[in-house]
Amino acid sequence: MRYCLGLCVAMWMALVAGASAAQDMRWIQIEAQPSLLEAETRARIYAQEFPDTQAHSIGSGWYAITLGPLPEDEADLRMSQLRARAAIPRDSFLATGANYRQRIYPIGPAPAAVTAAQTFEAEVIQEEATQVSVVETAESAAPEQASPEQSITVPDETLSEARESEGLLSPDEKMDLQRYLQWAGYYNSTIDASFGRGTRRSMAAWQTDNGHEDTGVLTTAQREKLRAQYFAIFAGLGLETHRDLEAGISIDLPKEVVAFDAYAAPLAHFKSQDASSPAQIFLISAAGNRGDLAAIYGVLPTLSIVPMNIEKSLNKDRFVITGAGTSTRAFITASHKGGEIKGFGLIWPNQNEEQFDRLVAHMRKSFETFPGTLGPSLSVAINDPETEFGVAIRKPAFVKSAVFVSDQGHAMTDTSNLENCSALTIGGTYDAEIIARSETGAGLLSPKSEFNPISYAKLGNAVRKGDKTFLSSYPYGGRLGLASVTQATVMETTDLSGNAEKFRLDFLAEPGDLGGAVLDQSGNLTGILVSRDDTGRVLPNNVNFAAATDALASMMQSAGLRLRTGKTDRLDDVALIASAQNILTPIECWID
Repeated sequence: MRYCLGLCVAMWMALVAGASAAQDMRWIQIEAQPSLLEAETRARIYAQEFPDTQAHSIGSGWYAITLGPLPEDEADLRMSQLRARAAIPRDSFLATGANYRQRIYPIGPAPAAVTAAQTFEAEVIQEEATQVSVVETAESAAPEQASPEQSITVPDETLSEARESEGLLSPDEKMDLQRYLQWAGYYNSTIDASFGRGTRRSMAAWQTDNGHEDTGVLTTAQREKLRAQYFAIFAGLGLETHRDLEAGISIDLPKEVVAFDAYAAPLAHFKSQDASSPAQIFLISAAGNRGDLAAIYGVLPTLSIVPMNIEKSLNKDRFVITGAGTSTRAFITASHKGGEIKGFGLIWPNQNEEQFDRLVAHMRKSFETFPGTLGPSLSVAINDPETEFGVAIRKPAFVKSAVFVSDQGHAMTDTSNLENCSALTIGGTYDAEIIARSETGAGLLSPKSEFNPISYAKLGNAVRKGDKTFLSSYPYGGRLGLASVTQATVMETTDLSGNAEKFRLDFLAEPGDLGGAVLDQSGNLTGILVSRDDTGRVLPNNVNFAAATDALASMMQSAGLRLRTGKTDRLDDVALIASAQNILTPIECWID
C-alpha cells in the first residue's frame, strides 16, 4: 500500500512537472507571410541555416515562420543572439503557439516537441519528456532540409483530405497552381483561381501522366511535385529574397549566380560570381518625378551591358526595355510612384531563353517596395566621363565618314568591315542600313527613320589627272567635332589595275577618313574615299583611292534616288569649308 501511494505521488509530480515544462515552451516567430507559396519559400531559406524552422497556418490566409520550440528562457536568449547578428528580423518575438493551426513546413508528421507544446497532454509524461529531449538536440540532430528547387516527399492524402488542404489555399496560390498546369501543357484557360471543370480536367490529366489516381483534386504532395517540376528550371540559381534597406526594394535574386557589388545611384549592382558569365542584375532606386524617370530611361540603353537590339516603351509613370544580343538578353523596368522611382534590370546569358523568361516573371512577381531610395552618398566615387550609373557607356567599334546625298538622310560611305557590325548609326543618333553597294567598296546607307540633314552633296563632273580636290572627313573618328578638310591631288583617273570606276589620290589618310567626300573646287561630290586593297603588296602611305562619280550615280539610281548635279562656280576657301562640313556625318559601327 505504501509502495502504491509513493508511486502515485511520483506520477502526480511528474505530471505537474511535465505540464509546466510544456507550458513554458516558446516559438521564436520571425516572419508572417500572406501566401502559402511565399511562406514555404521563406521557410526553406531559413531552414538552410536553422534546421528547426517551421511554418504554420495562423488563419485569415496568413502563415507564421518560426524557430523552436524551446524553453522560454532559452528561446529568449537565442532570439537576442540572432537579433544581435541580424540573422532574424528585429521585430521577431516569442509566441506560445496557441494560434498555430496546420503546419505547412516541413511537410509530414509534426515533430514531437511541437505536439507537446501545442496539446499540453500531461497524461503522456514519458512521451513528453522524450519530446523535450528532442528539442534540446534539434539543431544537431535535425535531418537535412531539401533545397527550394527539390521536390519534398510527403505522405499522400485521401480525396477528402486533399479537398480540405486545397481549401486552405489563398486565391494567389490557386492561380499559381493554374500557372504551373498551364506551363506543363495541361491547362489553357483563364488564370482566375476558380477551380472549375477545365482546371479539374487538367489536374486529372496531370495526375494520370504522373502515375497518380486521376481524382481531379491534387493532394499536398502532388501540388508540391507539380511546383517542383515548374521550378526545376531554377535549379542551381539559389533563388533567395533580397531585402535592400537602402534601395527600399525586396526581390528574389539568384544568389548562387550573382552577388552584391556596389551602389552607383540610381543603381545597386549585382555582378556574376563567375567571371566568364555575363549575368548581371541591378536594382533601380531614386527619388524623383516623371522627368527623372524619363532621364533614367534615356540613359540605360547607352550602357555597355544592355544589348544593342532592344524594344522600349515609356509612358508617364513606367518604362520597359527588352532586347537580345549575341551573348545576352535583357529586361529592364521601373515605375514612378509617390516621388520614388523603383525597378530592376536583368542581364542574362542568351543560351536559355525559357529560363530567362521564367526568371523575369518570378522576379517581377516577387518585386516589392518600401520607403527609401539610393542617394549620392552611397555611391562609389567614379571620376570617369565615359561611365554612367557605374557602368561603361557603350562605344562604337569604329567610326567612319559619310556624306549625305539626299534630303531624306541617305548617306554614302566606305563599306569595308561593316559586315561585322551588329548595328550602324548615322551621327550616333539614327539607326541605318546598307541598301546598295558598289564593287568599288562604296555603299549607300538609308536611315531607318527619315530625317532631314542640314545639307547634302550634289554630283560633280568626273575628275581629271592633276585636279586639285578636297577631302571632307572625320580623320579622328569625330573627336574634333567638325569635319576636317584636306587637299588631295588626283594622280590617276583609274586605280592601279586600270579600273575607271576609281581614281588615285596623293595624300596621307587616317582610318576615319574612309567614306569621306572628295569634292571639286565648287564643292561638288566627285568621289568617296574607299579602303585600299593591300593584299599581297605594300603600297606607299600616300597612295589612296576613291570611288568615281559614275559608280556613285549607279548606286543612287538603283536605290531610286534622284540625281542632282551641282553648280560650277568656284567657292572661296571659307565657303568651301563650310559647305564641306555641312554635308558630312560620322557613321558608327556597333558590335554587340
